[in-house]
Amino acid sequence: MENKKLSTSLTDSRFGGWGWSMIFYCMILYFFYAALTTDGQNLFPAAFANLHGWDENALLAYASPAGILGIIGGFVFGRLILKTNSRIISSVTLIVTGVLFAVFGMVTSITLYIAVLVLICFFAAGFGTIACPAFMAAWFPRKKGIALGWATMGAPLSSAFFVTGFSLLLDKCGVKTAFLIVGIATVIIGVLSFFWAKNDPAEVGALPDHMELDDSFQLEEKPVDDKAFSIANILKNKNTWLIAIGFGLLWMVTVGVISQFIPRMISVGYTSAEALRFMLISSLIAIPGSYFWGWLDSKTGTKMASVVYAASYVIALILLITSFHPVLVWIGCIFVGLGIGGLLNLLSSMIISAFGRDGFMSANSIIMPIASIIRVLAFLVMAMLLQVSGGSFTLPYFVFIGIDVVGAIIILLIPVKK
Repeated sequence: MENKKLSTSLTDSRFGGWGWSMIFYCMILYFFYAALTTDGQNLFPAAFANLHGWDENALLAYASPAGILGIIGGFVFGRLILKTNSRIISSVTLIVTGVLFAVFGMVTSITLYIAVLVLICFFAAGFGTIACPAFMAAWFPRKKGIALGWATMGAPLSSAFFVTGFSLLLDKCGVKTAFLIVGIATVIIGVLSFFWAKNDPAEVGALPDHMELDDSFQLEEKPVDDKAFSIANILKNKNTWLIAIGFGLLWMVTVGVISQFIPRMISVGYTSAEALRFMLISSLIAIPGSYFWGWLDSKTGTKMASVVYAASYVIALILLITSFHPVLVWIGCIFVGLGIGGLLNLLSSMIISAFGRDGFMSANSIIMPIASIIRVLAFLVMAMLLQVSGGSFTLPYFVFIGIDVVGAIIILLIPVKK
């Protein structure tokens, strides 16, 4: 049993060697999930529109129904993980997603574009919204805030380096080769996962949270109460709906802002290179931002940290509306960046808080797909509002402010203690 220099605080970053290994692994999973399902929407519609002459706004709008259909994967893999384990789900879905992404660059019709995008969203949910949080819940049930704060840095790292890197690949190599390279990289991570990922600390003689066990833990395996955490009982639990809807609305706002951040900057007169630089700055700010939300979670509780998160995005949206002045653009980048990695952190943490380590995987298999359905509506809502406003982002941003406030109010109703 790994017992040297055990942690004694819920807010320190002493996770042990294997704990850090799993945090780094989940960081990579969050990177690829954000890159392939959200951040890429800054580039995918324009790339295919330029290649085939398709309508860019229509391609953006298709991301919402494709994402909704793909979210079925969240439920499917959420139930499969209960019958198999996190390592198998993450490994297999990474490999399949990588193959699909490589094929994505070769599509020659809008029908195939939508079909492959659906499948990418379907299988990416397996490692991004199901396996990854399950690893975190098993390894860090008490230090979930800080651990997730580190792991979810993968999302802003994607915004920083995937968008810039993939843009360069598209320019230098063309659409087909760029998608092929990223697809192969995803497959490689999937193959490595079979040997790297560990379902539970006990597999390698480590302790949950790298802390001494207390009365809430048992070293021997005990069966999960399937009846208490059945689909019917989870759906009857009001926490399920408050968490799914509240965080789903906040997630919609975050995705709506991030996925169209570059087009927004271009729309107010900045060049593509300048817009990419603003995106990079925001994403770099988001790296310590992810840790900040984890720290705030551990200090104040997940509910209050989530309300502060919502307030930060209201400020971000106001600054983006007034982003015609360079000073406001720079301040806006800070607030946009702070939130990039926070949502994945806080949503998973709230599910663990409400349902515990034993009930997390069952509850997550229901809550995450529902929240994800709301999340992907961001693309459709954004596309429709841009059509109404004639391409101006002011109307969508005012609507998103209202959505953000509603989400925060719903989260305040969650009856979870610190």
